[in-house]
Amino acid sequence: MREDWKKFEGRVVNNMLPLRRLLESTRYSAVFLTQSGHEQPKNLAIKFIRAGARADSQTSLWYRASKLNHPNLLRLLPGGHCKLGGMDLIFVVMEYAEQNLGRVLPNRPLTANETREMLRPLLGALSYIHSEGLAHTHIKPSNIMAIGKQLKLSCDTVLAFNEPRPAYRPADAYDAPEAGRARVAASSDVWSLGVTLVEILTQQTPVSSPGSQADPIVPSIIPQPFLDIARQCLRREPLLRWTTAQIADCLRPLPFRLPRM
Repeated sequence: MREDWKKFEGRVVNNMLPLRRLLESTRYSAVFLTQSGHEQPKNLAIKFIRAGARADSQTSLWYRASKLNHPNLLRLLPGGHCKLGGMDLIFVVMEYAEQNLGRVLPNRPLTANETREMLRPLLGALSYIHSEGLAHTHIKPSNIMAIGKQLKLSCDTVLAFNEPRPAYRPADAYDAPEAGRARVAASSDVWSLGVTLVEILTQQTPVSSPGSQADPIVPSIIPQPFLDIARQCLRREPLLRWTTAQIADCLRPLPFRLPRM
């Protein structure tokens, strides 16, 4: 399927967005490097999804996501509809980030200090998304990016609370157990955050026995407070999972107190 998308390199979308290079692709979507049409072109990313029955709903969501304003969210620009190779597609344009966490982890895990530095702004961005009545729905290392020294969380996968999950997107290792049948909720993002946290510290996603109703096994070698956070994120019962506020509280250092004299 990658080759099917790759053949579009060099095309120009709507007479203004050249497809410079295919960055990633799946069965249902692709992301290309493109450039703005200004006198000093700026690198951007453009994401395509095959248009379907919910195409208008998806473009409306992307428009809503383009209004989000947080320093740790990747900025979106409203997209639209187009045709490539006879395919009806919808697209959205976003800031281009050269780095993402998914490229780091095959080489090494993050240290405890790096994890803390990553988790704080990530929680801030995720809490902001939730406050807007949206869920990210796809927290994973490759969607945690950096532009310069600034952490940026992608936001092109956001969905409104209580909406159904898109049928075209298959479940993966980061999705909560209820993701395929339950309506969109903040608690599913918390589960995905827990999976991601385990992976960035161990280079492995947590183990869960097939068919088991027990919570996944979180390796005890994970340092505190991340061990407690991961265990509380990875509760099979969504109502038992911590909120982003509880996770942030756990990250805060205890106040210093003078010993009694």
